[in-house]
Amino acid sequence: MGILLDADNKGIEDRVNLINKAVRFITQDVAITAVNTWYKSESLDIEISCHILNAGGYGELETILKEIKSQDSTFADCLYSWQDCLEKHNKEITQKEFDKFWISIYGRYDCCSNKEKKQAGTKCSLEASFQKDVWNFSHEVLNGLKNYLAMFD
Repeated sequence: MGILLDADNKGIEDRVNLINKAVRFITQDVAITAVNTWYKSESLDIEISCHILNAGGYGELETILKEIKSQDSTFADCLYSWQDCLEKHNKEITQKEFDKFWISIYGRYDCCSNKEKKQAGTKCSLEASFQKDVWNFSHEVLNGLKNYLAMFD
């Protein structure tokens, strides 16, 4: 059994602790101490492992996607100025909300042609972006996830 979680702003260690708390409701004979490692539950007769999505110890899927973008991201990067403006006006946006917005703008304005923008809902969505060459799936930030998924072979 594999468990996949985002590190969010809590970090890897906190997420491993969260997984351990959840697993203890099911069985007491497993204590996960590291990601990408199998742990045997004798009472359940299964192996349990986890991976925590992160970039530099924190973040989530959108954080990773920002790291692996492979196209110019001028439109999306201009959102940093917008974020500064919000702060100057005592308005807040969480990092999670910002990253989701950044991915959305990257997909719609940096990676879509004018023709595609006419059908933005289907041609410029996150799902559609995975059919384009706009992500570097060879980026090192994905190595941990790739290693984890390879454990299931």
